[in-house]
Amino acid sequence: MLKSLSIKNIALISQLSLELQNGLNILSGETGAGKSIIIDSLNFVLGERADKSLIRYGTDEASVEAVFEDYSTKEISQYLEDLGVEEDSILIISRKMRDNKNECRINGKLVTVFMLKGLTSLLVDIHGQHEHQALLNVANHLTLIDSISSENLPKIKAEYEEKYNAYHEIVDELNKYGNPLEIDRNLDIIQYQIDEIEHADIQPNEEETLIEKRHKFRNAEKIINSLKGSYDVLDGYDGQNAVTQVKQAISFLNNISTFGEDISTSLERLESVKLELKDISDTLNDMISEFDLSESEVDKLEDRLTLVRQIKKKYGPTEEDVFKFLEKAKETYEMLSNADDRIAQLTEDKKKAGSSLVSACEKLTKERKKISAQFEKDLLVNLKDLGMGDTTFKVNFMDIDYTDPDILNSDGGDEVEFLISPNIGEPLKPLAKIISGGEMSRFMLALKNIIADKDSIGTMVFDEIDTGISGNIMTAVAQKMCRISRNHQVIAVTHMPSLAAMADVHFLIEKNVEGDKTITHVYPLNEEDDIKEIGRLIGGLNYSDYALPHAQEMKKWANDYKNSL
Repeated sequence: MLKSLSIKNIALISQLSLELQNGLNILSGETGAGKSIIIDSLNFVLGERADKSLIRYGTDEASVEAVFEDYSTKEISQYLEDLGVEEDSILIISRKMRDNKNECRINGKLVTVFMLKGLTSLLVDIHGQHEHQALLNVANHLTLIDSISSENLPKIKAEYEEKYNAYHEIVDELNKYGNPLEIDRNLDIIQYQIDEIEHADIQPNEEETLIEKRHKFRNAEKIINSLKGSYDVLDGYDGQNAVTQVKQAISFLNNISTFGEDISTSLERLESVKLELKDISDTLNDMISEFDLSESEVDKLEDRLTLVRQIKKKYGPTEEDVFKFLEKAKETYEMLSNADDRIAQLTEDKKKAGSSLVSACEKLTKERKKISAQFEKDLLVNLKDLGMGDTTFKVNFMDIDYTDPDILNSDGGDEVEFLISPNIGEPLKPLAKIISGGEMSRFMLALKNIIADKDSIGTMVFDEIDTGISGNIMTAVAQKMCRISRNHQVIAVTHMPSLAAMADVHFLIEKNVEGDKTITHVYPLNEEDDIKEIGRLIGGLNYSDYALPHAQEMKKWANDYKNSL
């Protein structure tokens, strides 16, 4: 459940902390006092769009923190594990916003808004006017039926999804082949690509090697002059080069080699120097001989470099990518070369998979119709309790040819629409075209009452569920809300005195002028103040001689009803 909600710098709220309880939490107050701000703040921390205009005037940052206790379910535990968030006895969700920043955290871990909404959808169900609009959208009706679910539906849907994926894997492979003309055309194209790449015979890192060689050719004169100059110094001119000079030095030392070990050692070292110098000079001479400066060689290099770059541009961008493309092209060519046999096999597989998919779809539709039939009965019972006993309601399944697997989608072949007739003698019509605001509020409450026992969401929020409701219907609404709150934490913003009387904890929202600022506060009401607020909702404290006794009677009625559950 939602244990506490802390709000800072949201609209008229400077700083506020709301300590909530199990059961029915009621928020009431004068129009404009700030009830909607609290719901907006809750929506914000749960992941709804950050509206920068909500940041309190004169401040640059707003924040909301929600603390949950006794929140854990199998789905929530798995979701936290997937996020890498350690599960604890409490769950703290916080969110901040400023003009250029929006920060979300779960138990201190920074997450995206998408991650946040994935978690909070398992924690809190908020009903408000936007949900009315969502329900009027026919596209959401099938989703709602599936959310009611049954013991068998998840397994049936999983089986259908498996068969749907298997069927479309076959379809996707068949589509790769195309028709016979396309196969022949593709074979020609692929063969051309294979021939072009193989004829080019590109080597690993060849472009880099060619660029390096071209750089040498472009500096050939400088390189050859330097090589020749170095060679001449080492071994180019008799009597003047380094090799000859070392030979002479060796000859001189040979004459005195017997006169000391140090002379012998120096002689040995000079012999080594002579050999090293001779080897270096020979290497330089070979390099000079091998350096080909012919125009034809330069042209060949440039042509080769151009070809390598063209191949990489078409099939690259690297030599490794070209090799992978060639390998893939050969595999595709082999596949298309044997297309007739494979297409025949896939066509047979498609027929079998399609038949299996259609059977799975029929099974899914049958289960959905079974759920819908029970939903119709349960909804009418609840609507009768809410003063809509003359209502007729039907979940209408559109007439679709389920025998064609190609028209089925990942969710099955069903298209449903809610049809309703609130009055005897009127035909069934689409929900969006006939239901009034007050009727829609009762419809939503009846729906929530059905769903509440089938999902694991611990907290339900109702933002002015009493819209368009008056008279005796208010009593029925209050009783429905009370029953939901026996198994769920319910937070409700209301103007209904009968609903306020059902409160397990009642909060008063007030707006006060403090200095030059208007600030919203929330106060938990004691028993005496609770009665006064119910009296205000009944008719205003100007009529306290009548309103307060009525409020006391209403509170007694509510307590008696709660004790009877």
